[in-house]
Amino acid sequence: MREKYRLMRDSQHTAEIMAKSLAVAERLTNLDVYKEAEWVFPYVNYGSEVETVTLIEMSLKQGKKVAVPLLINPRENKMVFQQIDELKNLNKVHYGIMEPERDDSRFVEPTEKTLIIVPGLAFDVNGYRLGYGGGYYDRYLSEHKMLAKYGLGFEMQIVDRILIDGYDVRLDGLVTEERTYRWG
Repeated sequence: MREKYRLMRDSQHTAEIMAKSLAVAERLTNLDVYKEAEWVFPYVNYGSEVETVTLIEMSLKQGKKVAVPLLINPRENKMVFQQIDELKNLNKVHYGIMEPERDDSRFVEPTEKTLIIVPGLAFDVNGYRLGYGGGYYDRYLSEHKMLAKYGLGFEMQIVDRILIDGYDVRLDGLVTEERTYRWG
């Protein structure tokens, strides 16, 4: 199932991904949940995911505090969020994903004014997502229940139902290039 959705998403041209991603970023930044957030925890896009570099730049320019995921113990599927002030310090690491160089003094614990942006291969109409199989986000979200949790995806990634298990965490919302879904 993961391969099916990855291939479908990969079938888009780069220009199409960028245009849709800009629409997603604009739609997200107009939401109250974004406007009221002091912290934004976006993923750094990889491959054909919704491009988030533009969103990160927009957030920094708007005075938001931004922290991005950092894998600190891949064997235990453990990640933290580390504050960044600019994009130029990101480097390719695990699986070719961009991360900041580890700096424990910049690790951030989320607050009730934190919006976390979650990636996915597919999203269903009930607020669940099909991740990449590592469990990083579901584990993090389970430990930080007070976060506002929004997925970013393309309309082509919406499905009727995703099979879930006890570890899956429901999102509060999903933003695509065409609309905003809300469940929280």
